Formats: sequence, structure tokens, C-alpha cells
Amino acid sequence: MLPKIELPIFEVKLPSSAKKLKVRPFKVKEEKLLLMAIESNDDNEILDATKQVINNCVIDDKFDVDSLPFFDADYLFIVLRAKSVGESVDIKFTCNNSTDSGICGQEFSSKIDILNCKIQKDESIKSDIVLQGNITVKMRYPSYTAMKSLMEGEETDNYSRKIEIIMECIEMVVDKDSVHTRKDFTKEELREFIENLSKENFSRLEKFIDNFPSFVVTSKAKCPKCKFTHNIEYSEFESFFV
Repeated sequence: MLPKIELPIFEVKLPSSAKKLKVRPFKVKEEKLLLMAIESNDDNEILDATKQVINNCVIDDKFDVDSLPFFDADYLFIVLRAKSVGESVDIKFTCNNSTDSGICGQEFSSKIDILNCKIQKDESIKSDIVLQGNITVKMRYPSYTAMKSLMEGEETDNYSRKIEIIMECIEMVVDKDSVHTRKDFTKEELREFIENLSKENFSRLEKFIDNFPSFVVTSKAKCPKCKFTHNIEYSEFESFFV
């Protein structure tokens, strides 16, 4: 029997909770799975492959990627990619520096270190939202699967999509007399509750989903033509897939 090569194990701290997970790098078979998914150009295959790889690489039999907020899953995948494939990614960049002769416009390649990934979060956005009438709505972040499904759903107008995302995010509705959890109301009742809100109350819920935390990779790049140094914030998830 051929020997097995032990893979290194390292810890990743989740941005939302600071919980530490023990993980291992991709194996060849998992990298192959990712390549096949991206080549299929099928969003569902890409989603399933990403989830499977994350679940495989976290060393905990009880772990499920859908137990995480979607931005934690994005962050975890990017760190896994860095530890498995390489910490740098080549990107194409167009210089937008203003010169005496106008915008530079030079296109050039630059490497970014994906371990410079961080989660941007507006700390002023709270999950407990007080509406008029002394009603408090407790919000949650969507899971990875739920968020991808909502963003690629059937709703064609932005308003309907926002209602669907808000519905997914509501965990509890509390008034002075009672507490209503997800098991206490149907999807139809929740939709009716949202659609009967005043514009001001709806805007308070809307603000929560418009300011979801998101990952960004920071880097610097110098234009070879005008020599201007750009501070880059990069958030194209697909670029880190393989």
C-alpha cells in the first residue's frame, strides 16, 4: 500500500463570530471538482461544488457551511484557496489616474495577496430594528445557499427581490405582548406583514439588507505608464475560484 501524505492543518477565525475552525487545504480531487464546476458555467454546479469543498476541508463532522452567514462562507473559501493553490492572484487593472493629458487609461496586470482579505461591516447597522408601534424585528444574515438563491431568483424587479431577502432575514418579531419566531408564522403571513409596513418602517429593514457585510481584498498597484500608485479594493469572488 502506498503511503499517505498528511496534509497540514491550520485555523481560520470566522469574521462574524471570531470562532476558530480547523481546516485543511484542497486535495487534487477537490480542485478538479472546482475546475469542472467553473467550466460548466452552471451557477448551481458552482454553488454545490463550493459548498462541498468547504464542508470537506473543515475538520468537523458536524460542520455544515449553511450554518454560516454567507460572507463567512465567502471568506472561508478564499482563505482555503490561498492555502491550497497560492496566496496571489493575477488581476487586470485599468489606471484611472488623471494626468495633464487626461485619464491615463493604461491597462496592466497586478498581483494581489488574497490573504489580505477582510470583511467590511458597518458597525452602525444593528440586527434589532425598532419599528413604529414599538415592534422590534430581529434580523439574521442569510446562509450561503439562501443568499445565492435569492440573488439568482425569479424576481425581475429590485423591489420584489428586496422583499424576498428581507423575508429570509427576519428571525423574530417582538411586540409588547408576544414574541413571534420563524415557526410561528407562514411565509405568506410574513410577506403580508412586510407589504403592509409604512415606507419609513420598510426603509429601516431595507437599510439592514443594503449594508450586508462583504469581503474585500486590499492591495497596491503602480501603473507602469504614469507611475501612479493605486489602492485597490477587489471583491470579484469568481477570480478566487481556482
